[in-house]
Amino acid sequence: MFFFFPLILLLLFYAWRRFRYVFPKKYRRIGACIFVFGFAASFLYRVFRNDSIIAVLAIIGSLCLVFLANWVVFCVLWDLYLGIRRLMGKKRLSNKRLRMRREPLFASCIGALTLAFFIIGGPLHSNFLMVTVKETLQTEPKKTLRIALFSDIHFNALFQQNKLERIVDSLIILRPDAIFFAGDLADLPKDKLQERGYDSLFSQIRAPLGFYVTTGNHEAYMNPKGRTIEWLQSFDNVTLLMDSTVCNDFFCVTGRLDHQYADRHNGKVRTPLPEIMPENSSVPWFLIDHQPKGLDVRDIDLTRKPDFAFSGHTHAGQFFPVTIIIKLLWPLNHGLGELSGIPWYVTSGIGQWGPPVRIGSKAELVLFIF
Repeated sequence: MFFFFPLILLLLFYAWRRFRYVFPKKYRRIGACIFVFGFAASFLYRVFRNDSIIAVLAIIGSLCLVFLANWVVFCVLWDLYLGIRRLMGKKRLSNKRLRMRREPLFASCIGALTLAFFIIGGPLHSNFLMVTVKETLQTEPKKTLRIALFSDIHFNALFQQNKLERIVDSLIILRPDAIFFAGDLADLPKDKLQERGYDSLFSQIRAPLGFYVTTGNHEAYMNPKGRTIEWLQSFDNVTLLMDSTVCNDFFCVTGRLDHQYADRHNGKVRTPLPEIMPENSSVPWFLIDHQPKGLDVRDIDLTRKPDFAFSGHTHAGQFFPVTIIIKLLWPLNHGLGELSGIPWYVTSGIGQWGPPVRIGSKAELVLFIF
């Protein structure tokens, strides 16, 4: 991940330079400003307090992010074609004239594709699948365990309150013994969460053996003063696990601090797993870790590995072409697999970061039967 952010900056610069051919020469500065503002709107809305301004900027930012992702793919393919033309003897000036004639049309087509993404992918995001996974644990439970998992809800300016209502209703219908949330709760400050009435709904998420929540990277990035953590700590139905473990008669569960949260709030150190592993080895041990990176280097002294682990974070890419890129970044980006010798499930999440769109992935609420 060390090269991830430089790569993103390089792609942005590349997309910005290619975007200049969309406009006549005398309007290129205006085009550059439109490009920069559209991308910045995805982040700027968080600094405003007015709900109308927040909503407008969030919509603009969402449209531009989807456009940008597809624009980069187009530019790479288009430049490959132009490169082949050069190898076949076409002059550089001929390629430049071709760009000037065709790229405004191509940009319009990508703009139309972006709108189609929202028309098709908006409902796919708004709805969510209820997925059932049946697994056998190495440590046999005393009874069949039904555990519900969801992650990456990302309360933000475009999140629909009725989606949370449907999540709560679905959890009631599923009747899980326990509920796990794998981080990335909100991109809104604590007061906005309260204003939008999420408190009363979130307080209804309950299960006989508990509702366990851990931190995600957005708890660090979007709430540097820990306000989301304060909001979570205000609920009597939530057990917040921050490099800590709790046990009951049927299982133990450990929630890890997210890597980025630990960097910003805990001196760049996550507590080694051997120090917080449960003493009770007669019941299954579950691990919730927001990012599916497997065990840390400092966890090598484990005398017992977790029976099963849960993550989120990846969104399974959320929309094309990120759905392709995410597979290159994360060996286990969605579904059931194995990391560090542990059976591991990565959920595609139930909410969204940025655009409320799903193309090539689906939001999900997962019920595990162990």
